[in-house]
Amino acid sequence: MNKKTVSYKKHQERKRNIAGKKVIGIDPAKEKHQVTVLDEHGIQMGHSFSINVSHKGFNEDLWKKLGKVLGKFRKEEVVFAIESSCDLWRVLAGYLQNRGYTVVLVSPFITYKTRPTINNDFSKTDPKDAYLVAENVQGGKYNEYMSYTPEINKLHSLCIAHDKLTKDRNRIILRLRALMEEIFPEYLKCVHVEIKTSLYLLGKYYLPEHFQKLDIDEEEWNIRRISKGNHNANTLKKIKEFSYNSIGAKKTGEEDGVRITLDAWISQLRLINESMKVIGSKMIELAKETEFFEILVSVPGISDISASRLIGECRDLSLFEHYKQIEKMAGSNIRLCDSGKYAGTRRINRMGNRRLLKLIYIMTTQTARFMPEVRIKFLKRQIKKKSYRKNIFAASSILMRILMVLIKEKRTYEIREDRVREMENLELKYNPEKKEKKKSREKNKKQSVKKAA
Repeated sequence: MNKKTVSYKKHQERKRNIAGKKVIGIDPAKEKHQVTVLDEHGIQMGHSFSINVSHKGFNEDLWKKLGKVLGKFRKEEVVFAIESSCDLWRVLAGYLQNRGYTVVLVSPFITYKTRPTINNDFSKTDPKDAYLVAENVQGGKYNEYMSYTPEINKLHSLCIAHDKLTKDRNRIILRLRALMEEIFPEYLKCVHVEIKTSLYLLGKYYLPEHFQKLDIDEEEWNIRRISKGNHNANTLKKIKEFSYNSIGAKKTGEEDGVRITLDAWISQLRLINESMKVIGSKMIELAKETEFFEILVSVPGISDISASRLIGECRDLSLFEHYKQIEKMAGSNIRLCDSGKYAGTRRINRMGNRRLLKLIYIMTTQTARFMPEVRIKFLKRQIKKKSYRKNIFAASSILMRILMVLIKEKRTYEIREDRVREMENLELKYNPEKKEKKKSREKNKKQSVKKAA
């Protein structure tokens, strides 16, 4: 096994930044924040105390109680360490930074893991957590609190809203599908339940007996217009044919209840679609103002909304020195378990920004169809062992590496012909039927040339 050297330079740098300073550890909560102060040597100063989450608690009680513990102190002598649990820390962190104090953040996971290190006890109390927050900061286990421009903060907030709306949309789609599977399951074979064409049809018909009365000639023009030509009379004929032999549950006497429920899901889905459209357009507008947008969308397969979401989640891509920093932030980095001659199973970490992790996966699935470098990595692994999700995550590192290079060099993506040829050869190896089709096309070409001669 090859020995790998691990760099702890960043960790050591964090410890040096804290050295010689008093650390004020804060365990945030909804109603009261718990505060503990450690001196330069890690010894607790005075007793732990709490402050109310209010104007008086921030502007009077905090400074009054700190004065009793520290006496007079300068801003350069102290560091405020806050546990980044939920969103409880944001208000206090912003308040302290606006007053000119240094603020750092400690992950709740670190606090949880270090609880038994004090007295071999997993018990949780607010004073204990506040102490651990301060102690972990002195050990260099923290992240810097970063402030960004209002435009980037706005884009980040819209990314969160877009992700939450996407989850709500998926839930409503599942509810619609569940309802249709009960009353008219064959309908789902003809059209996707969430598209505009389906919502239009379900707004007028919903039970099989209703679709039996459907006038194909009258509705054809409507669904052609709504679907922009993707659906026509053939779709309506299929639905009508299925309606005569449907196995759906009979809802005699319950039609009004089904109609009300269906209208509720349809109205919510339409509202969410409109909201996502507005949010998405604003996200793209804000992302276009950054220097990264044109670089990202130049990559085949990356859409405008995916590029906007990546910028919003990472906030400032120029701050990342290596693509593995983004992977670590998302939790898509590899969790190693190597010791001596033993090499454990390698899996992705999954401890990070879940929205970013999902976004990287989506971007890789998009680019794995069009981008030669990513496609090559994916196909090589698929040929060796078919496992779609694992191979997509494996190919994501190639995508992130290329994006990082493009951002550092400030240039757009360009397709390399040698990579395209390699991808085509792998495609033929992965899909032998394509090879046969290619041979038949070449054979037909030769025959047509002979006939012409």
